[in-house]
Amino acid sequence: MPTYKELTANFLQTRSDSDFTALFYKVKPGLTSYINKIVKDREMANDIAVNTLIKLWTKIDQYNPQYQLTTWLYRIAFNDALGHISDRKKRTSLDTLSEFGVEVSDTGEIVSGLNGAFQDYEMKTELDFYEEDDELMARYGMALNEIDNLKDMYREIVVDRLINGMKYEDISTKYKLPLQTIKNRIRRGKAIIEEKMLA
Repeated sequence: MPTYKELTANFLQTRSDSDFTALFYKVKPGLTSYINKIVKDREMANDIAVNTLIKLWTKIDQYNPQYQLTTWLYRIAFNDALGHISDRKKRTSLDTLSEFGVEVSDTGEIVSGLNGAFQDYEMKTELDFYEEDDELMARYGMALNEIDNLKDMYREIVVDRLINGMKYEDISTKYKLPLQTIKNRIRRGKAIIEEKMLA
């Protein structure tokens, strides 16, 4: 079975429908799973994954072959996922207002019913949740950047484990390295990422 690198090289060389399709179906499962961890909505995750892979076709000239294709795609997907989360927060906020009898226009402006609507409801708690979500998403972005900066001996293995969700045994087989070596490199890679994020 062709690897990501082989499929990427084929597509970059031919730009053919068949090579794009092969790459699409190779990347999509892991990409969808990664996005779902962020948005917590399988249907939305699938839509974002498809849109991200469409950008693989339309924006491939922006890809730098010096880096793994998956790293580039996952960054695009991460940014798109954040956008969807932001939109969802806005919709959730409007829905919450409606539940408390506040009339909201299509443009998001409060029309009536605000006075007394929140007597028994603490908005601070909801806003605190949003702040926690934003902080978590920011850490995702920082982590992705630090993964990019890892040495080669750590980066691809860490990507396969943390982003692609591969099992240790499968990574060991893929790179033809002892299982303990794989575990040690992943542990060290994660430690480096944490050190950089805390610096």
